[in-house]
Amino acid sequence: MNPPCAFCKKTVYPTEKFNCLDKIWHKGCFKCTECSLKLTMSTYKGFNKMPYCNAHYPKLKATQVAQTAEQTRLKKISNQQSQVLYHKDFNQAKGAKISVVDDPALKTQRAASQNQSLAAYHGLAQKKADQEMRRPAQEDEPEQAGQAPRQIGSIHDMKVEDDNQGYAPQQQQQPPPPSGGGYRPPPPEPVQQQQSRGPVYRAMYDYAAADVDEVSFVEGDVIINSEAIDEGWMTGTVERTGDTGMMPSNYVEPI
Repeated sequence: MNPPCAFCKKTVYPTEKFNCLDKIWHKGCFKCTECSLKLTMSTYKGFNKMPYCNAHYPKLKATQVAQTAEQTRLKKISNQQSQVLYHKDFNQAKGAKISVVDDPALKTQRAASQNQSLAAYHGLAQKKADQEMRRPAQEDEPEQAGQAPRQIGSIHDMKVEDDNQGYAPQQQQQPPPPSGGGYRPPPPEPVQQQQSRGPVYRAMYDYAAADVDEVSFVEGDVIINSEAIDEGWMTGTVERTGDTGMMPSNYVEPI
């Protein structure tokens, strides 16, 4: 037996049968419940198992509910539990290790801080101070007016005569040749040019390089071709190994 149509209540034959929303329809009877607009499977919207178009589809509205004393109490308990969980997570995360990306400047600063800590731990600073106190008084040339006094042990505490760069032994003046003929002046004496070594220092302590642009040395090494960079660092070449790079100036003393 053929079922009736949900819209017109007439019999629906198999050739015009349309099944949707758990009901049987004629294809021509599948229309909007409000405006009777003909619908298809892609244009209808179902509500309470009845078809509607997009314009007349019922829209649900929120219903306002009066807040009771029980709801207020439950809300308060929920807020208290949230605060307890928040403080619990905060206390567990307190003091946790935070990973920070290292950069070259941070690595250099960390290495310098570690060297200072090692120097303080091993008493190198006090040892250096005791050595400076035992250093004999040097009879230097009187200081010129307007110049700051030299600091013993600093990188600038060196004599100009120690720097062999740009200096050559002064040639002795030859006496004038006699007035007679046949005189030939003696050939000039060969001037031996000493290989320039620049400012020379001696390492007072061992130092291990903390970066690729630094050099390592041990106590007693001779540092040549030195050049000051700032108050705490200098560049030079370790004569024993031939390595050139940066080094702390408070680890060496001028020769």
